Amino acid sequence: MASLLLRSTSMSTKPTNNGNKYAHMAGPQLQLDFHKAGILTRADIIVLTERFLEICSQKKLQKVAIITGKGHHSENGQSVIKPIVEKILHNSEYVKTFSWAPRTRGGDGAYEISIL
Repeated sequence: MASLLLRSTSMSTKPTNNGNKYAHMAGPQLQLDFHKAGILTRADIIVLTERFLEICSQKKLQKVAIITGKGHHSENGQSVIKPIVEKILHNSEYVKTFSWAPRTRGGDGAYEISIL
């Protein structure tokens, strides 16, 4: 199920920043974009997020992003995906730190994550 869902979710790669003292200023090396994924269940969101973080750790990536969207298109204008992803990020063994992305890369509709 996870591999099928990963194919339907937008993931793009960018070159790594190994050894660059300015790497923290660069964009993410890999991103998971829920904003373009269509309708997902809570279970889908959990599986995709956990698998994405695991893959990022296995690839020894340093900085990644998860785009959740801001919730503008949700039923009550409240993000459904964002709180689920945030809870996973707080509890993940693969996450060193995370924060909202800079406004130019999605602001509070995206997380930038440092991987352990």
